Amino acid sequence: MATTTAFFSWFFYGRVGGSGMGGWLIFLVLALAAVIWMIYDSGTRRLPALGWKMAVIFTTALILPTILFWFTTDRVNFTQSYLYPYAEPIFYLGILGGLLPIVLAVGYYVTFQGMKGCPRGMHGSYEAILGQCPECARMDMPREPMIVQSPVAYPPPSSGRGHSGESVAPLPPSKRKVQAWLVSSNGKSYQLCEHETSIGRMASNDIYLTNDATVSRQHAKIVEQGGRFKLFDLGSKGLTRVNGRTVREPVLLETDDEVKFGDNSVLQFKK
Repeated sequence: MATTTAFFSWFFYGRVGGSGMGGWLIFLVLALAAVIWMIYDSGTRRLPALGWKMAVIFTTALILPTILFWFTTDRVNFTQSYLYPYAEPIFYLGILGGLLPIVLAVGYYVTFQGMKGCPRGMHGSYEAILGQCPECARMDMPREPMIVQSPVAYPPPSSGRGHSGESVAPLPPSKRKVQAWLVSSNGKSYQLCEHETSIGRMASNDIYLTNDATVSRQHAKIVEQGGRFKLFDLGSKGLTRVNGRTVREPVLLETDDEVKFGDNSVLQFKK
């Protein structure tokens, strides 16, 4: 009980029977430091952290009754103050006002560590290691113009019989390959394409997985930029996983990452 009374007195007046600033000033400084740092850091990195900032400001405001108590109380006989009946709840609010902002600052740091916010403010946050917002990069990626090949007419045989000389469309030109592969456990490898590699159950994909019904027709894609490869899930029903984690946002692939499409198609990324 004596210890509690001593701490109570120290919090308001610095020491038992004292009339100094009190320990509440230390709590206030720490809380304000948490507020300033969070606002500055989130603004610098453009993070969507409005809820965190509002929470840290609100909890810091809990110390305001303590400041009012200190300024309106008689230092010699504070029991005569009209706020004295509320001294205990004011004390606990002051403690919370000093500690909760620090707890929130730690939670904010853990949540947004290594993250940046979309510079356009449209797509939330992304991992800073990606270099740029994946969604913005996908929107800004130049689209290759569609080249319509004219049908090529093949001449009839020299005998003039047997073929009617119908027009036959040539096969589309194959994409350029890069030095990166997806390799299955049985040793089958799929070399990735320059710029973009489509993956799915349809034969029109660059990599088509026909033996797995849980793979969607257009399941995923891998985008190559400057020698780095980002995996996008295209809203597949069977989901895409990297090292056991479901892909919900673009994932930067590293050598030996295990990529799973659907339930059964497991490939390893190599470069």
